[in-house]
Amino acid sequence: MVPAVSLALVLASGPDTGPPSAAPDPALEAAVRTIFDDACTMCHSAGGDPTDPGELDLESPLTSMIGKKSVVVDKVLVVPGDPDASYLIDKLYGTAAMKGGLMPEGMDPLSKDQLEAVRKWIAALPKDATAPVVPGGGGEPSGDGTGPEPPKRTPKPFHGTDQIVLPTTSTLGKRVLQYRIDHRFGRIGTERGAFGLDAGVVMSMGLQYGILDGWDVRLRRGNSRKAWELGTKYVPVRQEAGMPVSFGMMGSVDFFRDFDVANPWSGNFMAMLSRLWFERWATMLTLGYHLRTDHNPRPTVDYKNGDGPVLVKDTRDTLTLGLATSVYLGKRKQWGIDLEWLLPIPAGGTPNKFYYRGGDADPTGSKIGAWGIGGSYTTGKHFFQVFFTNNREIHTNLAAPGGQSGNPFKTEGVDSKNPFHKANFFLGFNLGRNFTMGGRVDAAKAKRKAKKSKGGA
Repeated sequence: MVPAVSLALVLASGPDTGPPSAAPDPALEAAVRTIFDDACTMCHSAGGDPTDPGELDLESPLTSMIGKKSVVVDKVLVVPGDPDASYLIDKLYGTAAMKGGLMPEGMDPLSKDQLEAVRKWIAALPKDATAPVVPGGGGEPSGDGTGPEPPKRTPKPFHGTDQIVLPTTSTLGKRVLQYRIDHRFGRIGTERGAFGLDAGVVMSMGLQYGILDGWDVRLRRGNSRKAWELGTKYVPVRQEAGMPVSFGMMGSVDFFRDFDVANPWSGNFMAMLSRLWFERWATMLTLGYHLRTDHNPRPTVDYKNGDGPVLVKDTRDTLTLGLATSVYLGKRKQWGIDLEWLLPIPAGGTPNKFYYRGGDADPTGSKIGAWGIGGSYTTGKHFFQVFFTNNREIHTNLAAPGGQSGNPFKTEGVDSKNPFHKANFFLGFNLGRNFTMGGRVDAAKAKRKAKKSKGGA
């Protein structure tokens, strides 16, 4: 998933003419091997389809790239002795000849020292008489291995397209498909619940697709209320595109097909404003309006100021304010500490104009909203996050009224000498895997173009 990430998507793989007759410099090759192992092979490893341009194997000997031609541009990955004619350099520097995204995908570009090490390795490769002549190469070979300054790239504010529950201003990018699993275990303190692992589970699975840079669509299905959610997110102002902040909007429609659920159809509208500070600290503010959020089969509201609840048809909405922040750690900023808070906003009155947990429809419920705190790890194509939260719900409309628990270290009605039985929060994780569809599309176009050109020759 990292540097050469799309180095496979857009780079790869025509017929291999074989390595040159003489052996490359072992010290330079070892240095480049270390760079690739650190930043590339987590995505580009063995086991894929060698004819797929998205399956470049960078765990193989580096010389296997010599003479291997890209299927999307008329250049070879590595031309011995000539870094500027090598498409590998185009992908790492982001030159005009590059197709697709800069490598490593979604991460900081390689440093100047790392880029020069790759250039010097290619420059020091002994020339092979059978090495192909590449049209549009970089001119005279640059034998000293030096090159231009490393590319600059502003990262996305958040590693994930969702923080924990809240949608973020980060999008997938054009022609990127994501498969995502969101999972919540039972309450940590449940007796005989094995810290929630043996208790009831809430989970959701879904697909999200980037139609354009800044525009995603998503379909997901969760077991809570047997919910389906179809949504779209549009981020016209993006900090990674050179703007000072990111601003986006999200809209979705929900259908709950659980037996006898109230308000089976609902919807959500959210606005998100975020900024990445110092390339290591992301903050975001959200404002949401969620339609018909009370899905209890027999909702009641205390219209009588404490004299007793009355059975009603509760079609109230929920207004929310959300805060999210992440701090990125490590040299490559792949690790994150993530926090989130989603607070329903009351309007006053009897009954309250809005529905939320801890309001007049749920006077014993939590009044602190939904919180989550955890950590995440990301590469170019994978995102994994684990966290603690007081909210078991995942889908937007179900999470909007707030969390299910108040004090995280005290469960009402539990009197046990075991302190874990009083724990009143949940363990959860989110997992996403991205698939770049553009490489296959570009490869198919290139094949059609080559076939047409050959037929007309």
